[in-house]
Amino acid sequence: MLWKRIVVGDHERALITKNGHFGGILAPGEYRLFLTPDILLDVEKHNVRELVFESTWADYLAQERPEIAARYFTRVETNELQVAIVYADSKLYQVMLPAKRLLFWRGAVEVTAEVVNMIDKPKANFYLVDEAKAGLLSLDNR
Repeated sequence: MLWKRIVVGDHERALITKNGHFGGILAPGEYRLFLTPDILLDVEKHNVRELVFESTWADYLAQERPEIAARYFTRVETNELQVAIVYADSKLYQVMLPAKRLLFWRGAVEVTAEVVNMIDKPKANFYLVDEAKAGLLSLDNR
């Protein structure tokens, strides 16, 4: 039996798992957890200034734990006929293609999104932009 000390910085959140099961998300602060020898603790630290939550736990939280996802994240999701224009503090952050889901950390900036149904835009064209390049998207003259 031992005590595990976890320190979460001001711009961090920590996702903890115990024996491969989701255990929670820790806000900034110092924590001491009591562990028995049969408990394997894993701690994933995330910087909330990196807005997108990238973890193998993202789909689990979105589908199985929506109450936790709503508390810590802004969820943006598109279906096969939609794109989403995502803003961070009212500035264009990214455009999400159809059939995608992302979780954006709450707290660092305000993330909002406008989901656009492409079925209303029958002449819409999609262009893939290489990762090292930039593209410009205009919808309804915006």
